[in-house]
Amino acid sequence: MAGGYRRISDLPQVIPVFPLDGALLLPRGDLPLQIFEPRYLNMVDDVMAGDRIIGMIQTRPGGERARPSLAPIGCAGRVTSYAETSDG
Repeated sequence: MAGGYRRISDLPQVIPVFPLDGALLLPRGDLPLQIFEPRYLNMVDDVMAGDRIIGMIQTRPGGERARPSLAPIGCAGRVTSYAETSDG
């Protein structure tokens, strides 16, 4: 979106969520990621084909690996660059 996302209404209604312990995405910050798990590679493909918006959120104790328990607050970010590594 040209000009950026200024209001919550500017964001898509549904965004993919990337649960990642120890990572913190702050407003106007950068968060370089190395994504290698197939399910998250698929999510990135979907993000790149759409609005490029992704939710970053911490997990909480409990839950399962395939469906972790999520913290109540996260941050929506926009993928600004993307590069594939030589190892796929």
